[in-house]
Amino acid sequence: MNEIYISYAWKDNNSESGKRREELVDQICDTLLAQNYKLIRDRYHLSLGKSIKQFMESIGRGNYVILVISDKYLKSEYCMFEAVEVIKSKEYQQRIFPIVLEDADIYSKEGQFHYINYWKQQKEKIEKIIASDFNSDIYSAIHNIADKIIEISHQIDDFIFFIADKISINPVKNFDDFINQITCNIQDDAVKLRSNQNILVAGTGNYQLPPEIYLTAKNLGEKIANYDYNLITGGWQGVDYVVAESFANQLALKNIPLSRKLTQVVVHGTQPIFRGGTLEYTEPGINEWLKCLQKADVVILIGGLGGTYETYLYAKQEKIPVIPIVCTNGDAKRVFDEMLKDWDNQLMGNISITKFKSLNQYINNEMTAEDVVNDVMDIVNEIIFNQTVLKV
Repeated sequence: MNEIYISYAWKDNNSESGKRREELVDQICDTLLAQNYKLIRDRYHLSLGKSIKQFMESIGRGNYVILVISDKYLKSEYCMFEAVEVIKSKEYQQRIFPIVLEDADIYSKEGQFHYINYWKQQKEKIEKIIASDFNSDIYSAIHNIADKIIEISHQIDDFIFFIADKISINPVKNFDDFINQITCNIQDDAVKLRSNQNILVAGTGNYQLPPEIYLTAKNLGEKIANYDYNLITGGWQGVDYVVAESFANQLALKNIPLSRKLTQVVVHGTQPIFRGGTLEYTEPGINEWLKCLQKADVVILIGGLGGTYETYLYAKQEKIPVIPIVCTNGDAKRVFDEMLKDWDNQLMGNISITKFKSLNQYINNEMTAEDVVNDVMDIVNEIIFNQTVLKV
């Protein structure tokens, strides 16, 4: 799951404080939605027949949680149950973005004691009710409420002390900085996810490569390693060899074992031209493409004399984004032109066609090759971010 959950007390819109709170949450939602983040807000996602308890438990499993903490929130059984579900996670400290409103007195010792004592009293009240005789028809409902209140009473002190100690930007005073705090945190997490993402590179399979293809493959191997992605090749001569060698050299500088990051898929009974990485064997024919694509999150094409175009066709069938480096000509140019004619925005992770067209540059030396590869990696990073974080 890659949603941002917003937890707040929303059933008092008639009061001035309730109206201000609702306006703040609306502003946060509108801003994050405009940046394509997926938001879950109980006011809109709860409906008749849907379990409130299930929704609250799902908040605890969300990637990121914005808590809009007011006095009403701290005394609400439903809101505090949401908070309890959040802090059950070991990683909750990195996932919570609290907003403490003026009427929530959690920074003074007196205020902290007030809320802790409030839930202690609620626990004592519900325990007295359970101990007394009441209609058996409502026994189960009362017990469900009691379980929540007892759990809140056990967790309230840890929750309040954590929120009081956590450094967070108040959006009421610095709205843009608050949004930046959230988005920067998410983007940093996306960078960490790159080590699990695989890039398949395919291209011209000749020993002698034109300068623009050689320079592009060499730069691309370095950049894939520097961005901490995994590399997949078909183990051929030409582009496969150059990109794998460059990738391996860069990993060696970082003291990272090559077998963890490079996978080469070759036909049974053969060996890759570049010796290194993890080998996976397959049958000749269509499986040579499909075996590579099964692991790939993005495909990059450099030049090509027919087989590279086949990679594109199979990747398209498997719904894998393809980035052809058009200025390396050959199959990459053919694929680029076809993709422009039949642009699939969703398949390309919502990359704009304008950004895609910007790859149509010219390579005549090391510097221009690096410029093109930098633009390619910008698109790769955006696609991976959209896939792993935004889920588009």
